[in-house]
Amino acid sequence: MALRMSQMLRSSRELRGGRSRSSVLTRPAPAAPQPDPDEPMMAAVAEVPDALTLGDDQALSDTADLSQAEGAAVAYDGLVEAANELFEAAADGRAPNGPLVVASVRSAVNELGQSEALLTETVRRRPAADSLARRSVNVAVMAMRLGREVEFDERRTLALGLCGLTHDLGMLKVPEEVLASPRLTSSQLQLLQGHPQQSESIVCSFGKAFEWVGKVVVQVHERRDGGGYPNALKGDDIHEFARIIGLVDTYEAMAQPRADRQARGGYNALKEIIDLRNSLFERRLIKALINIVSIFPLGSLVKLNNGEIGRVVATSRLHPTRPTIDVLIDPRGRRLPEARQIDLQDEPMLYIVDPAIEEGVLGPG
Repeated sequence: MALRMSQMLRSSRELRGGRSRSSVLTRPAPAAPQPDPDEPMMAAVAEVPDALTLGDDQALSDTADLSQAEGAAVAYDGLVEAANELFEAAADGRAPNGPLVVASVRSAVNELGQSEALLTETVRRRPAADSLARRSVNVAVMAMRLGREVEFDERRTLALGLCGLTHDLGMLKVPEEVLASPRLTSSQLQLLQGHPQQSESIVCSFGKAFEWVGKVVVQVHERRDGGGYPNALKGDDIHEFARIIGLVDTYEAMAQPRADRQARGGYNALKEIIDLRNSLFERRLIKALINIVSIFPLGSLVKLNNGEIGRVVATSRLHPTRPTIDVLIDPRGRRLPEARQIDLQDEPMLYIVDPAIEEGVLGPG
């Protein structure tokens, strides 16, 4: 009897402790930590700058004594040089100058960390983005700025910029007549929608260090609802870098004229993207894009209450309705020989009355 009572007391103490002896003995081992799917990619990015320290320091020292606008112009020109090198290497079937490319992207990341001047410079040069390389530069800058908006660190921003510069290399494989066609046939559409896989193939041909980039660029045209291409991926199955680049690529594409349509103004482009927020793009990234381009998006044409028409070249988070504008057309509708810049924060009697002026008002050239 005493033995049985002793066993009951031990069982009672174990139960009061919240677990039985058997549960202590059979408790499962803690789950092994899941590997970060981006770790191979980030490790590759981390290794690249080791060979670029001298070039990177030189790039930063070259802009140290410049104004913000001048430094942004130098950084933008560096990205253009890097993009040209990538597209020429792809056309020639050779590996690009990796140190040049990464140093240029690093310089851009540095500029974006200091001010909005590089974003403004990108908008200023958007009308001159008449090549695949230059359009890729604009996408890369917008993507990196959006990455910073969602709190990417410098390393992830650098990686995102590299993907932005290379995302459209596969367009080199699309025949010119397809790109110039106002209405695509089914076979032409198939050729066009095959360019992400071509981009992946080209990037991977650059060498093992670029393979992680290929895994991103092939997904840039996938969409949240599964309606994208080439693999109809959905939601979080799409890499975050590809989701960001896909969004800004769409925004930039709307700002450029195509064979089948005129360029949309920044305000109309943003409005259209907002309308697609539940199907093609996620709200978090669209909200970040709105924060970047503001109520009156960078690059959009607006009309002032005095009849002048100008392009938004800078915005203020503190005063979002008072952007800086390059006036291009006078109150009589005449194109000015040179743009005249005004900051609406300094002009209390002026305000925007029409935020959706179409690009066609500027006429040819």
